[in-house]
Amino acid sequence: MFTKKRINLYNKNNNKIISKKKITNNKYNSKKIKSSYRLNNTLNKTLKGGKQKMAEDKNKDYNMLSKINDKWVYKFYNEKDDDTVGTKDTKTTKTSKTKRCMCINYQNVNDFQSYDRCEKNAVKNTDFCELHQNCKSYLRNFLSGYEPEYQPTKWSNPYVEGSHNCYSYFLNRQVRAVKEKCNEICVKSHKDNAKCPKDNSECTDLKPQPGDFDLIKKTGSDKTKERIYKCPNMQKKILNDNPSLIPAAFNIKCPNKYYKGAMVVDPDNTYHFYRQNNNGTWDHKPGISPISNIDANGKEIYIPHFANRNYTDDNNNDDDAINYTHFCGYYCIPDNKYIHKNLA
Repeated sequence: MFTKKRINLYNKNNNKIISKKKITNNKYNSKKIKSSYRLNNTLNKTLKGGKQKMAEDKNKDYNMLSKINDKWVYKFYNEKDDDTVGTKDTKTTKTSKTKRCMCINYQNVNDFQSYDRCEKNAVKNTDFCELHQNCKSYLRNFLSGYEPEYQPTKWSNPYVEGSHNCYSYFLNRQVRAVKEKCNEICVKSHKDNAKCPKDNSECTDLKPQPGDFDLIKKTGSDKTKERIYKCPNMQKKILNDNPSLIPAAFNIKCPNKYYKGAMVVDPDNTYHFYRQNNNGTWDHKPGISPISNIDANGKEIYIPHFANRNYTDDNNNDDDAINYTHFCGYYCIPDNKYIHKNLA
């Protein structure tokens, strides 16, 4: 989510680059995102250190966005499969979608060409139908082996939790300089140091934002920031920040030393990111809240574009509530030990 903050860039050692000098007066330009799709053999090859530029070049050649019903969304997205759409109404009842099997409708364990969600109802006390009770094992076919662990403790330090957001979590990066700045804010606000660390919402302005690294690098400022929360605009931002990210389909295995993440938007309101962990399920960090491995229905997240991302209440009384209706897609993200990832 967008919040104002001071401008900092960080180098690969997480040290702040102290420079507010304006670099250029050029406007923030970008190439028009192409709507065509060309899934490249890059995704099936092992990328090594010397091939980083290949990954950076290839992700400019294709994307996984398509215009479906006047909405730019993930190419294989189907609104009928998404628990986010139509799962709540004014009578606080849920639709039959919440009873549906949460798995892809694969016909056998070697079927890797299916994209739609299973139409059958889940077996009682499970998330899958009788045919797809082995769904978790099936989904692990698409792991690269470089997925991070789900580690709530690692992200629970108040200086991390209060200053890092879903974008940081998606990239699996904790910026030391941001954590130290959060500590400084706490100490300054609470002269009794014994009160620090604490759950410090004052650090929320430190949260990294998609596109800021690239924009500040080009212009020396984020004053020309584009605040359009639509999939093409947000994809442009994250690829400009980190050209090593590769748009991908859900049911492919990322290259060696890459793991998978996902991006969604609440149109014209905000954005959110998810990250796949090493058991095949997905988790996320809602703003400055603790990381979570469940969706808006309280279910485990097996396939993010099937999961419920509607955080409005049943009567729509909360003006600040969020509903991530537009699913932008999946991305292969390099492991931290392989390629440095930028945040600002």
